[in-house]
Amino acid sequence: MRVIFLICFLFSFNSFASPVQGLTKYGEGQMSVMFWDLYKAELFGKTSSYQADTPPVALKITYLRDIDKVDLIEATLDQWVHIGYENEAIPNWVSQLEQIWPDIKEGSQLTIRVHPDGTSDFYDATSKIGNMNDPQFGKAFLAIWLSEKTSEPELRAQLIGEKK
Repeated sequence: MRVIFLICFLFSFNSFASPVQGLTKYGEGQMSVMFWDLYKAELFGKTSSYQADTPPVALKITYLRDIDKVDLIEATLDQWVHIGYENEAIPNWVSQLEQIWPDIKEGSQLTIRVHPDGTSDFYDATSKIGNMNDPQFGKAFLAIWLSEKTSEPELRAQLIGEKK
């Protein structure tokens, strides 16, 4: 009886469905600044190749160094400024991200999956850690990497599977 319980427990514990399950990988790239490797990013979607504004889509980031969540949020805001994105909901989003995002440790993963209705879920390597119900957030967040105005056009090209 104990063995059956243990097997059931292990299967229920390991039943986490990956946020990229059922999606096609479009591409991947690495973000480095000078001689520091910051993260590896991978982009996934439902279609056979990248098409803008076609959810579901997921961006998985594997961090290659520690990053404080305050710095991560500040970098997000800086990138929205860089691409010229404005939205009156940004202060609310920041407040929600402060509750959702952890401090990042080297090797940590953070994945966002944007659903067809525009809502978004965040995951770490093992579980869902939060969600954003504003349908504008996911598109705005992904624009940091996918906008043609991104600060990292080579990374964008790698993520969407362009050959350059």
